[in-house]
Amino acid sequence: MEEKTFEELKYLISYPEGFQKDKKYPLVIFLHGAGFRDETTDRLQKNACVTNFLKRQDARGYVFLAPLCKSGNWYEWMSVLVSLVKTYREMSYIDETRVHLTGNSMGGYGTWALATLHPNWFASAMPISGGGIGAFAMNLINLPVRAFHGLRDKTVDPIESLQMVKAVNMYGGHAELILFPELEHNCWDEVYSDEKNYDWLLSFTANPDQSLVEDLSTTYYGNKKISNNC
Repeated sequence: MEEKTFEELKYLISYPEGFQKDKKYPLVIFLHGAGFRDETTDRLQKNACVTNFLKRQDARGYVFLAPLCKSGNWYEWMSVLVSLVKTYREMSYIDETRVHLTGNSMGGYGTWALATLHPNWFASAMPISGGGIGAFAMNLINLPVRAFHGLRDKTVDPIESLQMVKAVNMYGGHAELILFPELEHNCWDEVYSDEKNYDWLLSFTANPDQSLVEDLSTTYYGNKKISNNC
């Protein structure tokens, strides 16, 4: 796993065993929660979610990308995050039809936000313990979404996931919500330990001709604040 910097955004990048630049690989993007904000990637490298993805990387053959939000939240870094994702989508060794997005807590909010801004960039999205802006859910009608939330979550109300999933489906999309009746905010350990969720996330291929329903500006996200307790 390597640490790199894109503009002011540090990130971790990892390649599967036997990686060759003349081949095409899926890309998995992971957005961490607020508890891992830092000036360095030291703690992010030890993040259990990151570890779970790295354990499965060689067998499943994907490139793994984990940006670091050093302060604030993903909304405030959305412009540079969009540029980073765009850059990697255009790498010769990335299959742009197989880019998959996931994140937990603050990263769950970031997943919803980035997916609604550029749904045509992703083959699937898996937000965990987060929420989004229901009015933008119309942009996700062609994107497979599987959201997760613990019903006993006292940090982010589970209704935030429910509202987003209901909004996507109301517009004609295909989103699902999996609730954990006994879990609180941290349900991601359960999610990222289940092989079936990796099967689901990596099973989709995007339509490269898909277009945005509405052209959205990242300015709105820059002004949108979320709980720093996530």
